[in-house]
Amino acid sequence: MDSLNALVQSASALSPAQWCQTFFLLSAGLIAVIQALPKDVRSAVMDYGARRPQDGGQQAEKPRAIWGLVTKLTDVGQVPHSWFLHFYIVSISASAFWAWQFFQRGGLMTEMAKLQDRAGEPSMELGKVFLAWVLMALQGSRRLYESLFVSKTGSSPMWVVHWALGLVYYSTMSVSVWIEGSSAILESWESPHQGPRYVQKMSSALALYFFACLKQNECHRYLASLKKYTLPTEGWFRVLICPHYTCECLIYVAIAWGSAPSGQLFNKTVLCGLLFVAVNLGATALGTKKWYVEKFGADKVAERWIMIPFVF
Repeated sequence: MDSLNALVQSASALSPAQWCQTFFLLSAGLIAVIQALPKDVRSAVMDYGARRPQDGGQQAEKPRAIWGLVTKLTDVGQVPHSWFLHFYIVSISASAFWAWQFFQRGGLMTEMAKLQDRAGEPSMELGKVFLAWVLMALQGSRRLYESLFVSKTGSSPMWVVHWALGLVYYSTMSVSVWIEGSSAILESWESPHQGPRYVQKMSSALALYFFACLKQNECHRYLASLKKYTLPTEGWFRVLICPHYTCECLIYVAIAWGSAPSGQLFNKTVLCGLLFVAVNLGATALGTKKWYVEKFGADKVAERWIMIPFVF
């Protein structure tokens, strides 16, 4: 009981930004741990779309009882891969909700901003709050458009837990882009004539962001043009297994860079979100390479990096 009380007290002492950071770090850690599980369990939990085994993740050899139980549990609550578009609906809706809270001085944003302000952590300027906010909203809008009109996701399954984690991630990221600017938000409400101004790093952040967005859109359009189970071979796919994942990471690098509080290189909360994205997509990209090797042969992808050139 004492340990539980201590845990509750420690959790209550965290600022809203630290709550977001903790979620991202724990989620990234969970995905990393999953990579150490037996192949059939890892595949059943992580794989979706064409890479998901059609036999529910069972291998030729019968798995140990505990792992067999886990793989059977992942067969319960399967949802279509096309439900990915729900992530972007949630992202756009959350961006709109927090914008409404800002302009209406809503009670939820007020309380969260006050809690963050009391933590005494450096705050980003209001211009950086708006920058991060708009970039996140644009990302959600573009990805929703691509999900509806570009991508070919089909009805292949993914585990409902994977889907739920994505919803929580985008909900948390919608808070992360403004929470470290809580002091600036509160100050702007007290002095309403002081609007957002051009801020340092804005030009470089915008340049990187739109470059990554354009390249990711190019990747998604190319993938959508391929026949089913065709190996991608054009553009960045010549050197990377999943360049669209690389672009996703660059987008969050741009947001973390452009929304850094004064005296900091990056926004720590968004950076923790980037870590989750990199670990999650990295695990998926690794699985994609293994699937390519099995389907097309190791020689076809031997010269390609998985997601990060010269690193991974």
